[in-house]
Amino acid sequence: MKDGRAFGYDRNSATTMWMWVFAIVVEGVVLDLFFGSLVLMALHAYFVLSMLGMIAAARVRPHVVTDGELRLRSGGAFDLRVPRRLLVGARAVARTHDGGFLEADGERLALVVDARTNVVVELAEPVAYTRPLGRTGSARELRLFVDDPREFLAALSISTPPARHGGDRRENP
Repeated sequence: MKDGRAFGYDRNSATTMWMWVFAIVVEGVVLDLFFGSLVLMALHAYFVLSMLGMIAAARVRPHVVTDGELRLRSGGAFDLRVPRRLLVGARAVARTHDGGFLEADGERLALVVDARTNVVVELAEPVAYTRPLGRTGSARELRLFVDDPREFLAALSISTPPARHGGDRRENP
């Protein structure tokens, strides 16, 4: 995996986002017919461009797994680089969330898509992150959503440490 492997997280949410774009365009046309306001048209154009930007950012800024790091992103709003040496475990776990796209709870950070996460990554030590408006934190457990969790976990290929059974027992010949 020399250059890394990209993993999208927008497959399900893109449909919803395109429906919002369509609704905003229709609303803008209807409001223009009734009011003919240049301000309303400019506002709707801004909203359409914002939605198209969010759709594009989610598409062109996927999560990336390389030999040296795990890069977790949420469009243009969040980017976290985690060195591979810190990864100690990962598993598929489907969860629903009530908050926004980025939830921080103690040493747990969740990158939420459509109120869901489906992968948990455990770290050997906390990693520092910066939220979109500048607040900082650290997390030892990362929850995220990927379109194909099975492929993502295979790409991480974290070796499981051997089980501990109370010491090294060797039989004498």
